[in-house]
Amino acid sequence: MTWIAGSFLVLGAVIVVGFAWYERTHPSTRVLALVATLAAMAALGRVAFAALPNVKPTTDIVLISGYVLGGAPGFMVGAIAALASNLFFGQGPWTPWQMVAWGGVGLFGAGLGRVFGHELGRIPLAVACGIAGLAFGAVMNISSWITFSGEQSTAQLIAYFGSSLPFDIAHATGNVVFCLAFGPALVRALRRFRTRFDIIWLSVEPVEESRYAHCGTSAAPHATHDAHVPEARIASAGGARHWRLHHIGRTDHSSTNSPPDESTRAV
Repeated sequence: MTWIAGSFLVLGAVIVVGFAWYERTHPSTRVLALVATLAAMAALGRVAFAALPNVKPTTDIVLISGYVLGGAPGFMVGAIAALASNLFFGQGPWTPWQMVAWGGVGLFGAGLGRVFGHELGRIPLAVACGIAGLAFGAVMNISSWITFSGEQSTAQLIAYFGSSLPFDIAHATGNVVFCLAFGPALVRALRRFRTRFDIIWLSVEPVEESRYAHCGTSAAPHATHDAHVPEARIASAGGARHWRLHHIGRTDHSSTNSPPDESTRAV
């Protein structure tokens, strides 16, 4: 088996596993829409800066997507962005390499979120984007060495890394600048979207008036008591949090099975 055939078998397996992993998470339609939007943003960012060699916001968008949304969505954003943007730049044997490389950037972002939490500052996040740019360049250098060098010698590999060094530095520098410009803002926006997508309203059984018959009363306690309190469970990366929302002055027990109105919503 040749180097080219073996590498494409491995790349195909990685892409299939990544797509299957994302499918097994059973994402909602809203999450699907968000992932598709981020992939389109990453692809358009690459096309919009086509005049500047290797200076693209694509890597930043993919890394931040994985950092906020997790590994599977981050991988999908990177892989789809590579495939979609190459409809403009041209498809070829480099496409699966780019899909895996940018998918790996999304996984790297998810790893940052798991190890350091979601409180990375502007500077550490920009440094991570710069490192991701250098790693992406290394993967693409190896892809060129395997696909086009013919002999796959060590001298040829060193030559590929040496000739691409200015472009890799430009890529990393562009990533740092882009992240300093819009990285934290994109993180905050994606956090808000993720929180809204993860809200699940849980209904609480109303207290029946018959339970209070033995007390000599014919009515349930006043609604300001804690007898009927709907709960909103908001799942986040750090775990589930609970807010108890009090419906002050309400006596209609049927309203407890629906989400609270705007004035009593958990924020």
